[in-house]
Amino acid sequence: MDRITYQPSGFEAGSFASKAARNAFIALVILFLSVYFGSERFYYYDPALYGYLWATVVSILLMVIRITAWTLRPPARRLWQQGFRLMRSGEGLKFLFSTFWNNIFQQKFVFKRSLWRGIQHFLIAWGVLLSLAITFALVLGWMHFELVDPRTYSVVFFGIPLFRMGVDSWLAFMIYHGLNWSGLMVLAGCIMALIRRVKDSKVLVEQGKEHDIFPLLLLLAVTVTGSLLTVSAMWMKGHFYLGIAIAHQITVIVFLLYLPFGKLWHLPLRFLALVVPMYHAMEKQKPCARCGQTYATATQIQDVQFALRNRNLSVPIENTDFHMSDLCSDCRRVAHRLAAYGAKVELGQSQLVVKNNGRNGLTLAQEGGNVHATPTER
Repeated sequence: MDRITYQPSGFEAGSFASKAARNAFIALVILFLSVYFGSERFYYYDPALYGYLWATVVSILLMVIRITAWTLRPPARRLWQQGFRLMRSGEGLKFLFSTFWNNIFQQKFVFKRSLWRGIQHFLIAWGVLLSLAITFALVLGWMHFELVDPRTYSVVFFGIPLFRMGVDSWLAFMIYHGLNWSGLMVLAGCIMALIRRVKDSKVLVEQGKEHDIFPLLLLLAVTVTGSLLTVSAMWMKGHFYLGIAIAHQITVIVFLLYLPFGKLWHLPLRFLALVVPMYHAMEKQKPCARCGQTYATATQIQDVQFALRNRNLSVPIENTDFHMSDLCSDCRRVAHRLAAYGAKVELGQSQLVVKNNGRNGLTLAQEGGNVHATPTER
């Protein structure tokens, strides 16, 4: 058998650049049209938001480019294909919405680690998401307020009046201060995260300044400067408002440009990864070829082998139809180590005996079943 070379393959020449440019152009056109129609042909657009607008556009384009790079990777691309296949069924859509409710809205996966971390993560995540939703709606001109009479405002979204509210009503007060409420959530969550990073000895060892501390400080800077704008307007008669506004705009622009590259990148990625639990839960489980314990879905193992084969990293068990990924992680380690020391390893569930192939892999030593059958038939 020919010696297998394990060399990773790259993308086709120009594939990433061309697809990233195409997707970025499509996103740019959609953004332009949304601003144009949302602001009623720029009639209601506020020039004071230009700085935020350009930072938002650049941030979205960078996210589109990074998502393009992510989906070009064979494992991610395969995951998307399988996810869309599963979502075509009613059961798949039901599972998807259930996952969204549990993992995104309630964030149960974090609360399982500890109550403190759950509350901290919930406050930061939903505070940031609400802030981004309000910021994008205002900055992109999708939403504005029209004065109907001296005491009444109409809330307009994409040129469509949604409802009216009194200038001094409780609803108006809640809407006017929407960014303040979401900012308070972020502020509380960041303080809890910093307390944990100071007190938890395990976190002290693992954390890094650029990955753990800087995002929190950046969120705090955005939140504090934004809250100070309200303090200046309501209780300081506008003193220092211009300086605070400039400082706030700078921090928001830094945040938007940092979003596609730093730790906060997992915010959009979390929505993209909603298909992962469905991918693991809705498919038939596969038993290990050695011990018989289920360890993954048959579809996942096939996709792993497909992705590795496309990257020229496939690790088959020579002279069989098996692959190292047909063994669970424990059995892979055991079989590899025993074979490296010259021992023959029995794959009990497959009725095969394998040995070291002399090249840091496995090959058939003795068959006890049908060597030409597929792994599932064995």
